[in-house]
Amino acid sequence: MSANIFPVQPEAILKGLGKLWTSLGEEEKQLGKPTVLRACAMTLIVATDESDAGFFASQTISELMHEHPSRGIVLAVSDTAEHGLEARVLAQCWKPFGKAQQICCEQIEIKARPEVWPNVGPTLVGLTAADLPVIFWCRHQGALSPTATADQKAGLEAVMSLATKTIVDNRGMELQSAFSFIADSQSRGRIIADLEWTRLTFWREPLAGVFDSSACGSPLSSFHSVEIAHSDPKLSASTVYIGGWISAPYKARVQFSKIDGHGPGVHRVTLRSETETIDFERTGPDCMTLRSSNGRSRQYNYPDADLTALMTEELSVLGPDPAFNTAFARSQELIRELK
Repeated sequence: MSANIFPVQPEAILKGLGKLWTSLGEEEKQLGKPTVLRACAMTLIVATDESDAGFFASQTISELMHEHPSRGIVLAVSDTAEHGLEARVLAQCWKPFGKAQQICCEQIEIKARPEVWPNVGPTLVGLTAADLPVIFWCRHQGALSPTATADQKAGLEAVMSLATKTIVDNRGMELQSAFSFIADSQSRGRIIADLEWTRLTFWREPLAGVFDSSACGSPLSSFHSVEIAHSDPKLSASTVYIGGWISAPYKARVQFSKIDGHGPGVHRVTLRSETETIDFERTGPDCMTLRSSNGRSRQYNYPDADLTALMTEELSVLGPDPAFNTAFARSQELIRELK
């Protein structure tokens, strides 16, 4: 259920949401069903300049709400907007398995013409759910680009200033500019997450498990060198992150190499000590093998982590991520060493 609202003013949008909830409740009562349960644990803002005018972002938010109920705000920057700002409100509802009661979250979809994007801040201030975290997922690639205009940067700053945490995705982005953006944001006390780091979970967990196990023959401190093989045309954020994460505790030497692999990103991680070598490698499109020179071997699935799965994981960490922050700091050192 949705309603168009013109012009876009926070008080008008909130009034529209109120009418929407009233209508949903009355509909449920007329049908003799349990009342609607209104759920909200955060405000999730997605800004996008994609050509679909926010359709993908809207669909993703509706899926994320099942695990992370929120007031979803899709801010699509598009030339197709008939007005400077235009909006509609709707409810995303679902029934948990075996339950009769609907759980509903509210969603606000806003289209903004590019020239209005720098001025979205005051509108968003009035739309965030009171006393709850504000998570900003930036899919506005123009604003994140090193060639971003002053207006694009102003719009990005307006939204980031409201956020408890900002999530970006540096897959395919130029490495130096991507790292500069994160470093600058951190220097200003902001919490930044990168989905390229989140994609490494199924690499990091097995490797961490090796050294947590009592069967491990050598402590991490004994591995003096790390080799990371990747299949990207250029060094990517995820490749540097995994090297930074492994080498951060004891400043092990890190080498990167490009090879033909089974897909983009990291292909193999090799750790070497005087007495043991550990290889963790993609051995097929959907499988990975962890081997040690002491005879241990184990296979893992290589999951297809779509954006919904990645965001679901990232939204579970609303505060600072010490593991990412440490890996990022070490990654910056590795980049400087490569120059």
